[in-house]
Amino acid sequence: MLSVNLVYGTYGESGILTSIKNTQKMLRLLESEGVRFYQNSIKICDVMHAHTFGPIALLLALLHKARHKTVIIHTHTTPQDVANSYFGATFISACLKGYLGFFYNLADVCIAPSVYTKEVLKSTLNIKRRITVLSNGIDLSLYECDEKRAMKFRAQYALDERPLILSIGLVFLRKGIIDFVDAAKKLPRFRFVWVGRILARPFLPKAAKNVLEAAPENVLFTGRVDSICDALSAADVFVFPSYEENQGIAILEAAACGVPLILRDLPVYSTFVGGRNCIKFTTAEEFRSAINEVIADQASAKKLGENARRTAQSHDVHVVSKKLLQIYLTAKQD
Repeated sequence: MLSVNLVYGTYGESGILTSIKNTQKMLRLLESEGVRFYQNSIKICDVMHAHTFGPIALLLALLHKARHKTVIIHTHTTPQDVANSYFGATFISACLKGYLGFFYNLADVCIAPSVYTKEVLKSTLNIKRRITVLSNGIDLSLYECDEKRAMKFRAQYALDERPLILSIGLVFLRKGIIDFVDAAKKLPRFRFVWVGRILARPFLPKAAKNVLEAAPENVLFTGRVDSICDALSAADVFVFPSYEENQGIAILEAAACGVPLILRDLPVYSTFVGGRNCIKFTTAEEFRSAINEVIADQASAKKLGENARRTAQSHDVHVVSKKLLQIYLTAKQD
């Protein structure tokens, strides 16, 4: 019997929260493999698995190390990922750099959600511990899109019949909201919808507030929604103009629903190959051209969506849980 203490904080609506929920599902799947897990417990277990870097996680990591137990840390946060998000985030990012380097180096194994993040950890935070790449995972059973859900979403937000260009994420400048709105201004025949929490004052930077206020009539920022699947069901294409991600769980969600993907060409998206399971762009002109291309060629769009869903299958929690178990079992071998 292997005991695991899963340690996490409160993240509200975020990709980290989704990752925590997916890890909980993986640990439940691993119960049949002899894993018993606790959540935010003071109990010293065979493995401490942290999804946060707060003071309680630090204390528990030190206690587990003192008892020669295994410490696993999920490296969700990097300075690059924090910068240019909420008000004061760039300053906080600089302050976090030293602490994150210290905390992550306490681990026996750091889990990075992508090869890109692994390289950032080594080059920016000087992490000396073993770093293993493991997807945040996705529960494919939760992502079944259909026309009924699409009609529900369109009716709820009074959307017309124009093709729907969807993005999902917190309303940060880093997520590419300026590029999203600029594309909408030049493509008025399409409806652009951004699903995701809008920060309250004073956390919403003035520049982001100005983007929302200047958005044209064909742009809708919904804030939180009841169902991501409803929104994805209604989407003709999913766009992700973010400038920095450690994996991009929203992309996996869209891929799981078979929605054709348009992604900024970033090294973190190595799983997704332009022209095969997505279209990638670099410039604003390429972004608009990709949208036009997907909407105009429905046969190619359908193929992109099907290939994206096949890619998402390799990230399913049933697949990733087995890899997680191997990380637990081999963490002390180095």
